[in-house]
Amino acid sequence: MDLIARLNEWNERGEYDAALRSAAAAVKENDGDFALWIALGNAFYGKKMYGDAERAYKKAETLNPSDPTAPSNLAGLFFETNRFEDGLTACDEALRRAPDALNALVHRGNMLSSLNRFDEALETYERALRLSPGDDLTRFNQAYALSMTGQTDRAGEIYSGLLEKDPDNIEYLYAFASFAERIGDAGRAAEIYLRLLKLKDEPSTHVTLAGCLYTLLLADETDAVLRLTDEWLTAFPDNPVALHTLETLKNKDGAKRASAEYVTELFDAFADSFDGVLADLSYRAPEYVAEAVEKYDFPAPPAGLDLGCGTGLCGAAMRKRGIALASLTGVDLSEKMLEKAAGRGVYTELMQSDILTFLPARPAAFDVIVSSDVFTYLGDLSELFAGLAAALKPKGRLAFTVSECAEKADGYVLGLSGRFRHGERYVRDGLEQNGLTVESVVRVELRRELDAPVAGLLVQAVKK
Repeated sequence: MDLIARLNEWNERGEYDAALRSAAAAVKENDGDFALWIALGNAFYGKKMYGDAERAYKKAETLNPSDPTAPSNLAGLFFETNRFEDGLTACDEALRRAPDALNALVHRGNMLSSLNRFDEALETYERALRLSPGDDLTRFNQAYALSMTGQTDRAGEIYSGLLEKDPDNIEYLYAFASFAERIGDAGRAAEIYLRLLKLKDEPSTHVTLAGCLYTLLLADETDAVLRLTDEWLTAFPDNPVALHTLETLKNKDGAKRASAEYVTELFDAFADSFDGVLADLSYRAPEYVAEAVEKYDFPAPPAGLDLGCGTGLCGAAMRKRGIALASLTGVDLSEKMLEKAAGRGVYTELMQSDILTFLPARPAAFDVIVSSDVFTYLGDLSELFAGLAAALKPKGRLAFTVSECAEKADGYVLGLSGRFRHGERYVRDGLEQNGLTVESVVRVELRRELDAPVAGLLVQAVKK
């Protein structure tokens, strides 16, 4: 076997270190060998050393101006690194060299699709399919572009056909489930997510399945939800998301809090997309809280606590307003959310803990405590209010939001979403009973959900 064949075999098997060592040594001896530079670029790419891979491919591009391989490989690299405009340029160069270069056509379609230029993407996929009618990957990508241009029947036919050929393909199943959600078929999406979970148990899939069941509940399809939840719990009897969904269905009046395990799994699953999702929902709670704190008059910079800090949105909102704090501690159950919060550089201390455990362990430690939309995962707030009173210094201030339960002012309810809503009288009485004087309660719009406003209360109190 010659060197190029051996390098290609190593790269195909994922033995990138071996390929890299041999290719790097070989190009020192023969700097003008096109195939060696391609193999070296592929080894760098396999190791995710994208800058080195780009340089290798560009060197190969100059060595053989008529071969489409180097610009086509560059296009794949640019797609992987979200450089879609650069990717289009590379595709055009590959297609100038060889108008029927299949890989370049597929890459071009993917770039256009990523840029939301779906009509152009579909034209490109059609060109690719004329060259290779049986290419399932191209059909898979074509289905997404079709769905985004409203051609849902054709997209559904393609997804169904692909799954007939390969029924346990994880990528196909995820795409088909997402497609079903986009076209409003929550029942089909839930069925597919259940299939996926049985093939690959991923926390984020449990959370997404719960979202589909919530959509079905809003459509009064309770029987379907009960059937799917029963199947879910049969397969995953200890999963906290499934258990919380069951409690939402069958024990709404008796539920006192979402379990710590449920909250942890929920927010670990959504940590990467959390800020973007909330921005799409016009989420305002951290801004309301920061605006309240900005008006407080402390004799010296206060020690602050962000309770259930998540990715650090409250901390960031206070910093944006120039609020001077002696320190800011963030507490959250989700390790992945805390990692995001750490990246903001706002907090002097970050702790992974249940808030009900953390508060009594820090007596009279804080001048100000803030929290935005965290208490929605607690129903009974009596232990929380006692903990807040314990953790605040005398004359310490408190600002937080809750989702409002207008129909039960002196209590709380567990909604179909699996989140709690609290009545104004319930909140006022609970604070006062723990030595926290209510300064104001203001009705606010926390965010929008399913194109409707989510009503909330911005509550401010001071320790006597």
